[in-house]
Amino acid sequence: MKIMDKAIFQYNKKLFPTNLIFAILIILAIMSAYHLAVARPATGNSGLNINFKVSNSNPVSCNCVAFRLDDVQDDYLTKPQIGIMNVFKERNLSLTVGIIGHDTGKDKKLVSSYIKERIVNGSNNNPKDAIEIANHSWNHEHFQTLTIGEQSESIRRTNEKIKNIFGISPTIFIPPYSEFNNDTILAVRENNLSYFSADSRDHEHYSAHSNATLYHLPETAETGGCTNCKNDYSNASWYGVSHNKTLSQINGSLSKYGFAVVLMHPDEYSIGHEQYNPQNDIDRKQIRELELLIDKIQEEGLSIVTIGDIINYFKIS
Repeated sequence: MKIMDKAIFQYNKKLFPTNLIFAILIILAIMSAYHLAVARPATGNSGLNINFKVSNSNPVSCNCVAFRLDDVQDDYLTKPQIGIMNVFKERNLSLTVGIIGHDTGKDKKLVSSYIKERIVNGSNNNPKDAIEIANHSWNHEHFQTLTIGEQSESIRRTNEKIKNIFGISPTIFIPPYSEFNNDTILAVRENNLSYFSADSRDHEHYSAHSNATLYHLPETAETGGCTNCKNDYSNASWYGVSHNKTLSQINGSLSKYGFAVVLMHPDEYSIGHEQYNPQNDIDRKQIRELELLIDKIQEEGLSIVTIGDIINYFKIS
């Protein structure tokens, strides 16, 4: 299955002019230091004007699906988090988890200890039974409200925490609330990350050309979601969706873009999530939907991979 030609873009960088010409020259010099293969920034970006051209690359679909579990931490909904990860462990499958730095490595360290054990076992015994760790910011901040220095500091501190706890340097950044701007992209590159995973509502999809240094691999399907989530989660109402609905989203993404990234949150797998009051107990019905989804994906002959593996599954000519 070939990806639609119009979905493959190269990134040309151009900034809106400002009154400070000298500052513009400095910024352009920084931007020219790398070639960015990333989706169009979400609304509210800080003056980034992106021109796309169709890439000459002719990639073939990876026929692969990556699952991304966001908001992973030690002091909130630990049982649903571990319950979700156990579904993949029992099937000898990998997934990507987005770590919140400030809330990881605290208290009883139930989740971080579980992840560390999975990483060790996966690396030594079975590479497929592994967890890929992504940076999901220091304190789940709204990045569009932060300066470039503050954004970079949030990413840096989380990278250091992940390295100290797990012995791994992450290569993926997941912006909280899928909010980002031009400064976010610069901060990501400043911290030597290679992959970026937000949503696909306001921007084009990634580029798979071989000379890219930053790939945007957005979520294109979900196992649930929430309302009233953009400001904070205090009044959020979470919901789960059926495995058939998620599978339909996956197949649509594969047909159009050649890959799928499935977004998950611990909240939608917790008891009480629909009543604005998620409890630290597992919603078995929603876990069953996840199990059925994975079974269907494997029945269709698709590979379940981590986000960092998606590019490796493409054949680029």
